[in-house]
Amino acid sequence: MSVARRGFGTMRQVITMGPREAAERRPIPTLSFDPQESTGRAGFTRWRDLLSILFEAEPAGAADETGLAGSATAFHLGSLLMLRIGGPAMTLRRTNATVARGALDHCMVTLYLEGGCTVSKGGSTVAMRTGDIGFLNLGCPVTVETSAFQLLALVIPRDGLAPLVKVPEALHGLVLPADSAVGMLLNDHLRTLDAQLPALDAPAAMAVADGIAGLIAACVGSAIDTRNPVDEPRGALLDRIKEFIEMKLEAPELGTALICDSFGLSRSALYRLFEPLGGVAKHVRDRRLARALDDLVTPRRDRPRIVDIAYHWGFGSEASFIRAFRTNYGMSPGEARETAGYVRWTSRKDAAAIERVLHRWMRSLTPQASQCGAIRRS
Repeated sequence: MSVARRGFGTMRQVITMGPREAAERRPIPTLSFDPQESTGRAGFTRWRDLLSILFEAEPAGAADETGLAGSATAFHLGSLLMLRIGGPAMTLRRTNATVARGALDHCMVTLYLEGGCTVSKGGSTVAMRTGDIGFLNLGCPVTVETSAFQLLALVIPRDGLAPLVKVPEALHGLVLPADSAVGMLLNDHLRTLDAQLPALDAPAAMAVADGIAGLIAACVGSAIDTRNPVDEPRGALLDRIKEFIEMKLEAPELGTALICDSFGLSRSALYRLFEPLGGVAKHVRDRRLARALDDLVTPRRDRPRIVDIAYHWGFGSEASFIRAFRTNYGMSPGEARETAGYVRWTSRKDAAAIERVLHRWMRSLTPQASQCGAIRRS
């Protein structure tokens, strides 16, 4: 049996086996924060710091932080993370600054084992009860008001779901009720996966994780069709155009004219196709800004200048890039870079190993294909 401790919290690899089995079996990488290891206000602050990778957390009402405690465990399954999180009644906010600081272009699938919440985004509010399955796009602002809770969550890169879902943007704020057929199916699957994780080794867990995105896409398909009906031929065409856009994001000439010429579409037909996504221009701009944000916050020895990033991702000038970035994220590109750098610099050497590792895990989930557009230099 081996238990490796690292700063506050624990990086656990707890396995009992013979010498030969130990050589053959590779355990699932696991991070865990136990509130018993640090009590009172200090413990709550450390738990909140860990959670800040996903949300800015504040106790509900005027609660005394000295009496609060939270727990968190993360399992790295290769293409996704599975989280177990518990805590008191909270207000969880994912602001533009949170989005810019973490640069996570991921989807979060949640199952409340105990408690529930209300999710507010874009002027609308939806409630989640115990047993409901909820979806959040971590690239978008959102506010979540929770009761005391225990939940399971999957964190999946957007690129892992987008090819499988007709309108992945429609996932943000979607709730599958616990008593619906697809809600019960995903509920049972997540609970079973959670229960079986201790018995799986890393290769088996990665194989299981590879099939989860497909299961989720199959379960949410009918719900998304109801909210954003797209017939099959149009849905397939939309997928092809979105793939084309991803490949052409670096090209300054990417726009309505190029897309229409490449697919033999009229402007009006293209506009109707992208209407559920807020328009083709917005989709292109948002995807370019997401890639630019990744370049800004990823530490590199040959750190690119902001003007280089702007031109690389197809913006006509540094000024237009800064305006678009500020509109989308509520801060300038320079502020986003400084914020990310400050967070890395201020991570406590003793405590925040778990925070740094968890953030690195989140970032490592992004498929290599999405990194192909990184700025190249001679």
